[in-house]
Amino acid sequence: MVHRALPSEPVQCVIFAAGGSRHALPIDAVREILVPGPLTPAPGAPAGVLGLTQVRGHALPVVDLAARLGFAPTPATADRRLVVVAAGQETAALLVDSVDEVATIPAGDFELVRLPGGREHLVLKRHGDLVGWIEPGEVVDAGYERGALAA
Repeated sequence: MVHRALPSEPVQCVIFAAGGSRHALPIDAVREILVPGPLTPAPGAPAGVLGLTQVRGHALPVVDLAARLGFAPTPATADRRLVVVAAGQETAALLVDSVDEVATIPAGDFELVRLPGGREHLVLKRHGDLVGWIEPGEVVDAGYERGALAA
């Protein structure tokens, strides 16, 4: 089981929608936010990988974040965005429903929730809603498996 820690200082993050709910990533992991372009198929790619896209001369996997989280795939709308995220040596473009804001969240607005089975999930409170925290390595890592986000 992964043990999460509450932040002790304010955290800058990107808040976005995926799978009908709001999520956040640390801003230091986000390289850029783009309008989705054409995709090249990637046969044999893990579930949730839609294909490849080119970003500044580099091919990146495009991950449907909603599908990776166990929700219905991201619908084709004008608000969809690619959030290019780096974790360690890996970089991927996460397809999300929309990007809401970049915000600085006070440390006191984070809460660690214990889920059934002992897993922990970090959430933050924003405008009266709970926003799920996503660690970049959990969605960018090639060894990702569904359910890892709650670990």
